Amino acid sequence: MTTVLWILFGGFVLGLLLLIIFGIAKKPVGILVSIILSVMCLIFFVIDITIEPKKNIGNSGQTEVSETKEIGTATFDEIYYAYKENELVADDLYQYNRYRVTAKINGMTNDGLFNMTGGATLTMETKVDNTIVFFYAEFEKEQEENLKSVKVGDTITFEGKCLDAGNWSECELVTEE
Repeated sequence: MTTVLWILFGGFVLGLLLLIIFGIAKKPVGILVSIILSVMCLIFFVIDITIEPKKNIGNSGQTEVSETKEIGTATFDEIYYAYKENELVADDLYQYNRYRVTAKINGMTNDGLFNMTGGATLTMETKVDNTIVFFYAEFEKEQEENLKSVKVGDTITFEGKCLDAGNWSECELVTEE
């Protein structure tokens, strides 16, 4: 789930809490404001999770997701050491860029915070020199079918967006063809 979705969800929850507080205090203006806040955040939340950015391609009527997913050339080891050395510099170099990573699945769950958008979070492990490193890879709902073909203990390759060495988002399983 993106930061914007978390903010909208937080606004919705805050609106509900304010509704309860103002309801107990019998403040009609507060009740109205909290209802408006909750409804607006809920509407924008639903819109954001249901609409994907698309663009037209020529006159064929076909659509394609407009986001390009260029893959960087850095290895997980390079990224790990960069973050260990200086997190600020590593963020400038690697954060929000996509990379291909190969690691072993240590755990798999789909019950994150309310699991509102589906998908799964995999706990991954890999060896960097003589150190076993654990990190998280978040797969979106569209990857659920692909993830049904793997299990804990399997070594997989995925492409994902680096948030830091320990957290990866928008991951997609790479299948060997």
